[in-house]
Amino acid sequence: MDVLSFMEQMGTSNISLVAAFFIGLMTAISPCPMATNITAIAYVSRRIDNSEHTLLVGLLYTAGRAFAYAALASLIVYVGLNTQHIALFLQSYGEKILGPLLFLIGLVMLEVVTLGFIKGGGTKINGVREKLADRGYVGAFLLGMIFALSFCPFSAVLYFGMLIPLALKTNDGLIIPSVFGIATGLPVILSSMLLVKSVSMLGRVMHKVQLFERIMRKFVGVVFVLVGLYYTFVALF
Repeated sequence: MDVLSFMEQMGTSNISLVAAFFIGLMTAISPCPMATNITAIAYVSRRIDNSEHTLLVGLLYTAGRAFAYAALASLIVYVGLNTQHIALFLQSYGEKILGPLLFLIGLVMLEVVTLGFIKGGGTKINGVREKLADRGYVGAFLLGMIFALSFCPFSAVLYFGMLIPLALKTNDGLIIPSVFGIATGLPVILSSMLLVKSVSMLGRVMHKVQLFERIMRKFVGVVFVLVGLYYTFVALF
């Protein structure tokens, strides 16, 4: 039995939490969520000189995903919102909004686009950017929420076709979707732990932490631009 077949089998387990976890893992390795997780990993790794920051940002990103999935499931399970209408809306507009947004953020990170509406010129913009980089915890949480709600067809099938029926069956709009959300963000948590051990160590050995940090920040901008273009292309075609 291959890994994917095993995950599919566990996704239909009679134990609800086990099923939710493996449905989440199947979502995590599907193309669209994988692209957003790669973007999140880049976001997490941009501060390689601070291991605590890296790990906490990864955890908060995953918490944001879990919160979004649980909030949406709660509205469906407890309030009775129409599942089909929500799914169609998120599939129709999620990627269309996400693509240009990520593309613009990437250009700002690469300093190709400057935020001219902020008074005080480049110095103040750089100051704002540094503060956001140092205190990006809220940003990581919001990033997780945004990425979670950007459904593509396959992830929508897994969430609305498998997880929501499971949540409705057990009348649980909180714990089961939260377990699902944690599983979808598991690659980011694992990557954060690896980055804490490996990348930070590499920076210390070479005594060039600041250089690595500048490179990683540019790398993040490139990733955001590429993923933004990917989502825009998918939404248009």
